[in-house]
Amino acid sequence: MEAKAILYHSNKEDECKKFISKKDYLILSKNSKDDIWLGKGMYFWDNRGNANWWNQKQSKRKPNEVYSIAVVNADLCELLDLTDFDIYMKLEELWETACKKMKKNSSVPLGNKLNFFFDSYGFETMYAIIKVYGKYNSTPSQGLFKFEYSSMRAEPTIGVKCIFNIRDKRCIIEKELVN
Repeated sequence: MEAKAILYHSNKEDECKKFISKKDYLILSKNSKDDIWLGKGMYFWDNRGNANWWNQKQSKRKPNEVYSIAVVNADLCELLDLTDFDIYMKLEELWETACKKMKKNSSVPLGNKLNFFFDSYGFETMYAIIKVYGKYNSTPSQGLFKFEYSSMRAEPTIGVKCIFNIRDKRCIIEKELVN
């Protein structure tokens, strides 16, 4: 069975057009917060609403720029799924072992850990895409259901977003601009 996902990327219009027109081109993130997220790569949202929100946020930050949204159909067969608790814990164990072996400080942000694994541990041959959940406390607790950010109970929330990072273009099946 093949696992696939439709993913959305918001960026400057010319960058999105270049991404669509060039087979081997990824829009590598230059965000200063990539070290706390998923490191190097091209970031995607799992739904159009989140991409629209990010697009509007970017447009407000830089009103003289024109932003677009690119959509891809991605093959998830080479997915490093950090939403899977077992994988998450195995990766932590691998990180701690690597740090002890190399006498390296283990207290670095997630993106730096992932960059290390991809650059030095052969992850680039096993994984083309990474998945994680991100917590967004500024998401309003209103609408169809209510939730509390401070609650310790399990409950539905829209304050958690699913984020993908494509590290290698080989997982992209098709791509186009969103109208």
